[in-house]
Amino acid sequence: MSLAESDRYAITRLPMTVKNCANGQDVAREGDISTQCILVLDGYLFRHKLANGSQRQIMSFHVPGDIPDLQTLHLPKLDHTVTALGGTVIAFIPHAAFKDMLEGSPRLTHVFWRESLVDAAIFREWVINGRRDAISRVAHMICELMVRLQAVGLARDMAFTIPWTQSDVADAAGISTVHTNRVIQELRRLGLLEWDSRLIQIRNWEGLATLGDFSDDYLHLRKSEATSVASALS
Repeated sequence: MSLAESDRYAITRLPMTVKNCANGQDVAREGDISTQCILVLDGYLFRHKLANGSQRQIMSFHVPGDIPDLQTLHLPKLDHTVTALGGTVIAFIPHAAFKDMLEGSPRLTHVFWRESLVDAAIFREWVINGRRDAISRVAHMICELMVRLQAVGLARDMAFTIPWTQSDVADAAGISTVHTNRVIQELRRLGLLEWDSRLIQIRNWEGLATLGDFSDDYLHLRKSEATSVASALS
């Protein structure tokens, strides 16, 4: 569904406060009562929780155009923390203005409700990803990021950059940092990708997707809609 000009205009009228975030900076913390939504303008955010008070589990990564806390429009108390991955630029959108916009446009209400449903589908896929072996989990995460970044024009020639560390990958895959290093080396050895610090270059998409048991069906991508919303917001 492409946005009508009136809807694009309504989005551009939203009041936004832009903020630069440093790597590792929390932009919303578990237990906070939110009065605004977070829009990723540049860089990455991730959502995470702590198990047993110290073991971090990363539950999702967020790319430009994402609003990772859209649910706070109706569930304002955060049950997880949102943190910057590398230098990130975000915008805060007040809930009141966001709700006024949605009340004035059934089409935008549909678009953003759909975004919440896709977000839930991604969570379900991450849950089942925990049943795959370690190398498949990491392969699946890389495939997902590639497809999502392609949808917003930020991955070309099967390559993208992301400022994560092996510790970040480990916490997203639920494995140790040492095991993560072994997985990366095996992915390289198999000729599936090149992993050079922040740059990931996929050399064999079919092989990587097969290894990761990856299908993008759960992302429910409509490229034109994703691009139009992201471009209007940013």
